Amino acid sequence: MISKEQIKAARAMLDWSQKVLAEKCGDVSEPTIKLIESGKVNSTESTLTAIKRTFEGAGLEFTPQNGVRMRDDLLTVIEKADSADNVYLKLLDDIYYTLKGRYGEVLWSFIDEKISSQEIIDRELMIRRSGATVRSLVRYGDTHLTYPLDEYRYLPKGFFLNNPCVVYGDKFAMLLSNEQKVLIIRDPAVAELKRKEFEIIWSIGLKPEITTAETRYE
Repeated sequence: MISKEQIKAARAMLDWSQKVLAEKCGDVSEPTIKLIESGKVNSTESTLTAIKRTFEGAGLEFTPQNGVRMRDDLLTVIEKADSADNVYLKLLDDIYYTLKGRYGEVLWSFIDEKISSQEIIDRELMIRRSGATVRSLVRYGDTHLTYPLDEYRYLPKGFFLNNPCVVYGDKFAMLLSNEQKVLIIRDPAVAELKRKEFEIIWSIGLKPEITTAETRYE
């Protein structure tokens, strides 16, 4: 578990005030953080875990002897190990474990659900059941939509690309090279930029009115 010294050091590395840490953590108040850092309370494991996960989500890792440092896994490449390997499933697994317990949002762009296998759908449902919410930008006129229509907006006509990309947590990921490779960038600034780009398109996109998918999931 992290110590009060590590919390102080981590805030200094990120240039976060106690108020900012509390806002980003969500479940921990600013007065509680002050008490922990002053040593006036012995905090619960759940509180320290929430603080630790918040820092880890910002790119830090904690080392023995009260150490803290920036993580070196800011860029991850997932490649097919063999012809049967599915890097898209591995991306979905990363989304699940990144957001598990954090109740974040998954923002997809350039997806085509007509080609989703049952294995992919099962992974998507696992992500949703963990508490994450989902929104998607899809090809203009696409009606094969398997989730509630409120979760979709159409990309402008002619702007669809066959390269799915997604923002989740502090990560931005994209599928490359004809589904042979996934590139994951782990950086809060990049993730925030991509979220804003998504929101701009979402704000002007038309909402689908119908779906022709035979199976739908609520």
